[in-house]
Formats: sequence, C-alpha cells, structure tokens
Amino acid sequence: MKPVRTAALAALCAALFACASPPPPPPPAAAAPKDPVDGTWRGTSTRFQADARTCPHPGLLEVVVWQNKFQYKWDYHVYVDSEIAPDDTVQGSGPGISLVGKRDGRTITGDVTNGTCGLHFTLKLAS
Repeated sequence: MKPVRTAALAALCAALFACASPPPPPPPAAAAPKDPVDGTWRGTSTRFQADARTCPHPGLLEVVVWQNKFQYKWDYHVYVDSEIAPDDTVQGSGPGISLVGKRDGRTITGDVTNGTCGLHFTLKLAS
C-alpha cells in the first residue's frame, strides 16, 4: 500500500502545483528622470510667413520657464502666454496669435502665427 500512497501523494502535489497562480511579475523598472523644464531657454526664430510689413522680426530668443509656463515675445508690446504640458506638447495663445510646439528633452521647437505672420523657433535649455 505504501507505493500507492506515495504515487497518490505525488499526483496530488503535481495537481495542486499546476493549479497554483503564477508568481507576480517583477516590479517595473524605475522611470528615468525627465529632463528639467523650468529654467532659462535660449535660441533663435526664423520667419516662415510675412504677408505684412508689420510682421515681427526673427532673431535671438530667451524665455524663462517657471512651473512649465512661459511668455513668448511676439513684438514690442505683445506676449503669447504658453505652457508645456506633461506630455511635452507646447501650446500658447495671445490676441489673435497661436503657438504650438513640442519639447524633446532639452529642446523646444514650435511655430507661432497670427495668420499673416509666422515664426518658427528652436530653444535649448541654458540653465
């Protein structure tokens, strides 16, 4: 009788082991820290549309990002309030002006336009 008990016990253990749930997956690896957003960003703009003599001039840029927000200087009197979203898209608006862009690590690129004038810009995180 002993061999039958051993075989039955082995079969029972095998059946129980087969029904057991698999071990939990290992915890996910820690996400790499994102590049900082806040700080001084410097770069340049180039014109892609100029259907009026009053269009802003392209050139050197400097913006200060604080709490993911900044102001893009359109001309001497007009600023475009802009924000960097958690998904790294950049959006902004001003009086009749729209700004769209994307942050990729330590670089922000985008376009700002009022329908008559348009500038493309590239900014790099300086500090």
